[in-house]
Amino acid sequence: MAKKVKPTGALRFELPFDSQPPQLTSSAVGLPRVLHRPASSHVMDVTVLDAPDGRLLRAGIVIAHRVVDGAGEWYLSAPGWAPHLPQEQSLPMGPNGDLPEPFARLVKPLARSAALKPLATLTVERDEWALRDSDGEVAAIVRDDKVRVRRGDDPASRYREITVLPTELLTGQQREFLTSAALAVGASVVPGFPSLQQRIGAPATGLTSFPKPRELRRDASLEEFVTAIFTEHLGDIVRADLDRRVLGSDDLGALNDRLWAFGRDLRGLAPVLDPAWREGVEQILAGLPFETVEDVEQPTLAVIDALVAGVRAPRLGDLSQQNAALLLFERAQQATLILADRCRTLTDDSPDEAWQAALRAAQQLEVAATVLTPLMPKSMGKLVRRLDDVLDDLRLCAADTVGGEPELDGLSPSQAYQLGLDYERSRGQAARRRADFARAWPERVKEARALLAKAKKKQQKQLRKAAKK
Repeated sequence: MAKKVKPTGALRFELPFDSQPPQLTSSAVGLPRVLHRPASSHVMDVTVLDAPDGRLLRAGIVIAHRVVDGAGEWYLSAPGWAPHLPQEQSLPMGPNGDLPEPFARLVKPLARSAALKPLATLTVERDEWALRDSDGEVAAIVRDDKVRVRRGDDPASRYREITVLPTELLTGQQREFLTSAALAVGASVVPGFPSLQQRIGAPATGLTSFPKPRELRRDASLEEFVTAIFTEHLGDIVRADLDRRVLGSDDLGALNDRLWAFGRDLRGLAPVLDPAWREGVEQILAGLPFETVEDVEQPTLAVIDALVAGVRAPRLGDLSQQNAALLLFERAQQATLILADRCRTLTDDSPDEAWQAALRAAQQLEVAATVLTPLMPKSMGKLVRRLDDVLDDLRLCAADTVGGEPELDGLSPSQAYQLGLDYERSRGQAARRRADFARAWPERVKEARALLAKAKKKQQKQLRKAAKK
């Protein structure tokens, strides 16, 4: 008896649509019989739903309704989005035949505002066979699929696929025989079959609107950098929205965090983005943090739409091909100078408006440094960490609004006395916090300037090195 070897996986063949099936039996190689499997053989009608531009298929998501022997079901497949979406899931066809609400809800962030309609229809004629060995055991399952594809009323294509799925250890001779038998009827041996998208054709074969982030070079142009930043935010927001939809959760914490992080970087990129586009997106985010599922639904879809467009073609004008690190570093330097100027003259007696202006300047520096961190992770990361302490202190100092004397009219003597004590205590706390901040500021700004100087020196060295290449 020939020695058994481990199968190397399924054998796949593409055949001319009307060719005869291969003769897969041979007593000489130990595969004497093949038996039809009626229970697994059927004709299936598949209607694939999508937006007119094929955005779901382009994103690797298939929604279809399938009918076998008069029984219908809805089908969702999104293996590339697992675990945020099901790899594969079926639901029974409802009485009205509409797309089930769970499927419509799950794919909403990817479909956005587009209505889902039939994009293509496939008729699959499947014959399945059991290939038996000399001992009568099933050696392999042979699946023969003949598929017709229609787009609207017009035939688009047709194809035939045969898959041999070993269920036990086949010999090398057996595998060679099966391959030769397929080749004899005009088959081609293929490592894998074309995807459903490729079978349907354009627009399903277009580029996805949700690309994976690419590695970011230190010398990236502004267009490359903004595209990378937007791509990352787009993926983060969509996945956060999918997660809460899959769970059916009212917890919007993760989604609000992702939307807020995008809004922060949007402010950090404000000097280089088209003002009208940026302001439109900022208006969408104005409701952050969103408190209910109803409140967050439309803004999230609008942000996703804006990011899809921003990833495809960021609105940068004449700056698009300039060096991103240089442009954004200059802004971080300017923001540092503004913060230093506003904090330089602060004292415990400075008006509340001066402390609030300093806080706004620190927040501007934070967004400028944070958006630059992917290009300068060490220096900007350190600056952002130091800035966190400054922001915490400034928030306390700015919140300690001293104001004028409290209004005592209409209060009893004991109430007026207590209010006066509280007012004096508040003034004392505010004065101490502000005095502490003003005393510590010279060392803080000195450290920040040193960090920026070191970062600039390193940046110039990298640019000279890149220029030599």
